[in-house]
Amino acid sequence: MSEDRTFLKRAILALLDAVAREQSPGHQDSKAGRYVLASRDGSSVEIMFEKNHDAPPNIWCLERAAGKVLVAELAPKLSPKAKLWTKAGKHGEALYGRHSGLRMMPQLGDADLVCFSPDSLAQVGQIIDRLRSVTASDLV
Repeated sequence: MSEDRTFLKRAILALLDAVAREQSPGHQDSKAGRYVLASRDGSSVEIMFEKNHDAPPNIWCLERAAGKVLVAELAPKLSPKAKLWTKAGKHGEALYGRHSGLRMMPQLGDADLVCFSPDSLAQVGQIIDRLRSVTASDLV
C-alpha cells in the first residue's frame, strides 16, 4: 500500500473515531470499522469503513442518505440490495455479494448502498457533512 493511501486511511479512521461511535457488534480488527454517526437532527446513520490493508479507503453508507448531489459529484459504486445473494459460491451456496462487515449492520446489511472511494480528506469531509445532514425521513 502506498504511503499516501496509508496516511489517508489513518486520517479517515481518526476522523470517524472523533465524529462517530463504534457500532455494535463492533469493528472487525483488520477489515472494517463499523460506525454510527449522529446527524444534526439526532438520527443515527451507519457507516462502514474498509480499513483492510489491500482495499481502497472505501466508505459504505445508505444510498438514500448519501443524496443525489453527492452521488453525482463523487460517483460511488452503487450496490443495490437486489443483487444480494444472487451469486453462487464454488459449492453452489448463495453468496452475500458485499463486504462481510456489512451483513451484521442493521441499516446497511440488506439495503441499497453506495461505496465511496475518496481520494482526499476533503472528499471524506463532504461525505461526513452530507451524512450529518440526514434526517429521519432519509433513513426510511
